[in-house]
Parts: sequence; structure tokens; C-alpha cells
Amino acid sequence: MSEENKYIKVNELSPNVRDINLLAKIVTLGDIREVSNRNTGEEHKVMDVLIADDTAKVLYSAWNEQIDTIKEGETYQFLNAKTILFRGHIRLSLGRNGTIEETKEKIDETNDELDMSEKEHEYERRGFRGGGGQNRRPRSDRY
Repeated sequence: MSEENKYIKVNELSPNVRDINLLAKIVTLGDIREVSNRNTGEEHKVMDVLIADDTAKVLYSAWNEQIDTIKEGETYQFLNAKTILFRGHIRLSLGRNGTIEETKEKIDETNDELDMSEKEHEYERRGFRGGGGQNRRPRSDRY
């Protein structure tokens, strides 16, 4: 791994963080589910995967071809990953830019006590992004 890709530990994960590089062991592979994209109707496969390092464990959502490349008990590096909130709980996700790669580094001992996906988090309210302000045309000019 190059010098610019510093690994963080699983116990350092917090909601809605991007550009995460993490070294973790696959502890448990869950069942594969089929889901549909609401906008396009496309079918996708997703699997809940429990991963851990020596500090904590967290759920990772493996999608489509990622499912076929991972093995229980193996250690992987997750590069450019992100955390998302799914039903108020943290999950690691690769999104569009993230990758998962095999590594020669091995994690033998994992911390099964601290579960980062167990704690419920509040969804962050985002501000209204509806434009407006002083440069907005008067309502009478908009229709």
C-alpha cells in the first residue's frame, strides 16, 4: 500500500465519511438478496458481510460482482470506501469509486465485542437547497 493510503481502524468509523482506506477480515458472509433499483428497475444482488479488525466489527454491503470475489476468513483492503447510514446504523460501502482488494497482510485476531453497526445514529438534517436569495426573479416573472 502506498504512503498516501493510510488505513483507519474500524472503531474510528463514523457516519457519512468518504475516502476511507481500511484493512479488515471477512468474519461472516450473509445471505444474498435480490433488490430492484427504484428508478431504473434494474435487478442487483446484495449481501451483508460482517468485517472486523483488532478494534471492532462493522457491516459491509457487498454488491453484484463483489460478492463473488470475497471469501470468509480472508483479509482485504477497502480503498476509497465510505460509510452510510442504513436504517440509522453505520455500514461500510464501496459506492462507485471504492475497491476491495486482496492483501498479503493478515488479520488473525478480531474484536467481536465492539459492533460499530449496532449503535443507532440520527440522520443529519440537510438544509433546503431550493435556490432563492437576492438574485431570484420575482414570482410574477417565473410563470
